[in-house]
Amino acid sequence: MTADTFRPTSEQRFSGIPWIVMAAGLAAMYIPSFIDLFHGAWGTERNAHGPIVLAVACCYMFVRVRQLLEEGLIERRPAPVPGIFFLALGLLCFVLGRSQTVLFMEAGSLIPILMGIVLLQFGVRTCSRLWFAFFFMLFMVPLPASVVDLLTQPLKIGVSYVSEHVLRLLGYPVARSGVILYIGPYQLLVADACAGLNSLFTLEALGLLYMNLVRHQSLLRNVLLAVLIVPISFTANTVRVMVLALITFYMGDAAGQGFLHGFAGMLLFLVALGLIIALDGLLRWIAVRYANFRGHAVPVAVQRARSATHNSGREKFTMNIRLAIPVAIVMALSVVVAGMLVPHMTPVVKTAKFSLIVPTQFGQWREVPSPFLQVNVGLDDGTGRNADQPYDDVLGRTYVNRQGEMVMLALAYAAEQSQDVKIHLPEVCYVAQGFTLTDGRPMTMQTRADGPQIVGSRFVASNKGRQEAVSYWVRIGDGFPSGGLAARWKIFKDGMSGRVSDGILVRASSLLQDPDDQAHAFALQEQFLKDLDRVMHDTHPGLLTPT
Repeated sequence: MTADTFRPTSEQRFSGIPWIVMAAGLAAMYIPSFIDLFHGAWGTERNAHGPIVLAVACCYMFVRVRQLLEEGLIERRPAPVPGIFFLALGLLCFVLGRSQTVLFMEAGSLIPILMGIVLLQFGVRTCSRLWFAFFFMLFMVPLPASVVDLLTQPLKIGVSYVSEHVLRLLGYPVARSGVILYIGPYQLLVADACAGLNSLFTLEALGLLYMNLVRHQSLLRNVLLAVLIVPISFTANTVRVMVLALITFYMGDAAGQGFLHGFAGMLLFLVALGLIIALDGLLRWIAVRYANFRGHAVPVAVQRARSATHNSGREKFTMNIRLAIPVAIVMALSVVVAGMLVPHMTPVVKTAKFSLIVPTQFGQWREVPSPFLQVNVGLDDGTGRNADQPYDDVLGRTYVNRQGEMVMLALAYAAEQSQDVKIHLPEVCYVAQGFTLTDGRPMTMQTRADGPQIVGSRFVASNKGRQEAVSYWVRIGDGFPSGGLAARWKIFKDGMSGRVSDGILVRASSLLQDPDDQAHAFALQEQFLKDLDRVMHDTHPGLLTPT
C-alpha cells in the first residue's frame, strides 16, 4: 500500500450551478416585469423610488449574507411546509398580478418567492435573520391607485395650505383652491408626486436602512427617528412646493416645469437628509446626556459569539440542484400561465370624439355657452394617460331646457381600464379643487324601459359660496361598480374572463341658488340624463349604459 491510498476526503466544493439555475428562473419571471415597470409605474415621479429601493435591497442582502457566513449563522435546516406555502403564494401573486396588471401583486410577489427559496433550502432561522431585507423590499412595491388617492389627498391639501400661508406671510400674492395654488398670474397644481408620499416612502426606507446599519441600542431612539421621518418628509415637500412656486413667479411657467422642477426634487432630498442627520445627532446628544446623568456608559454593540464547530460557510451556502431545477421550472411555467391569462378581447363602443357624437340639441335641451367654470373631471399633470389623467377623451358642456334651467354635463372615457389607471370618482376631483362634500347618497334610475338599472351617486359640493348638486354614474364594462374597491373587482373579473374593460364617467351637475332646491336639482339632472341616454343609445348603443 502507498500513502496515497489513505488520503483524507476533501471538503465538498462550492458549486454555483444550482444558483445559476435559480437565477435563470427568477430572471425569466422578473426581467420582463421590471422592464415594464421602468416604462410604467417606476418611470413616473410618484414611484421613482422603486428601482432605488430594489437596488439597495439587493446590495443589503448580499452584505447581510456575507455577514451571516462570517458569523457561522447560515444553517441547513430546510422547512419544506412554510417554504412551499410562501413559494406558491408568490407564484400565484405573480401570475394574477402579471396577467391582470395588478402592479403591487406583480412586484410584491418577489418577496414571498425569495422567502420560500430560503425556507426550502436553509430553514426558518436563516430566513428570520434576513427579515429586514425582505421587509425593505416592500418599499419598492407600487401602491394601488385607490390607496394613493386616499393617502395623498390630505397630504396634498396640507402641503398646499402651509405653502400658501408661508408665501403670504412673505408678502407674495398667493391664493389657494384645494390643491391648486395661484401665485401672480400663474396656476400650480400640487400633484401626487408633490404631496410627499413617494418621498415619504423613500426617506422612510432609507431611514430604516440607516438605523439597521448603525444598530442603535436604544429602541426609543430608533422608534422616534422612524416616526419623525413623516413630518420631515412633509416639511421637505412644503419647501419644494414653495421653491417651485417662487421659480414660476419670477421665471415663468416654463422654468417651473423644466429643469428647475427636477432641481427642486433634488433640493427636497437634500433638505430631508439634512433634517434626518440633524435629528439623529440631536437624539444621540440626548442619549449621551441621559446616560451620563444616570451614571452609565453608552452601551456598545454586543459581540456575537461565533460557533467553533460550524462547517465551512461556503459549504453551507451551497444550493441543492435537486431543489433548484424544479423550482426554476415552476417559475418558467408561471410566466407561461400569466401570458395565457392576459385579457385580449377589447370592446369597441366608441368610434369618434365626444365632440362629434354627443348632440348639441336633443329633446327639450340645447347647448349654450357656459356662464361659469365647470369642475374638471381629472387633473392633468401633462404626462399623458396615467393614474393622474386616466382618460382618452373628455367633454364638458352646459345645456338649458325650455324653462331656462341649466345642467352641466361632463363625460370622461377610457378604452382600457386597469388596476393602476382607472376612472377617478368625482368625489376625488371635487375635493382636490377645494370643495367640501355633503349629503352623499346612492342613486338608482332606469333611463330606458329595456335598459339596465343604473347605480350611481349624488352629493352636494360647496366652495366659497358656490353650491353644486352633482349626480353621476360610472360604467365599467357591463356594470356600475360603486366605489374604488368595487371598480377594481369588476376590472379583475372581466380580465380573468379574457375581456378588457372600458369605462365611462357620466356626470350632471347644477348650481344651487337655495339649499332647499336640492330635490328639484336632482330631479332635473335625472330627467336630463334619461333624455341623453335615450338619444345616445340610438346612435351609439352601449356607450353610456350597457345594451
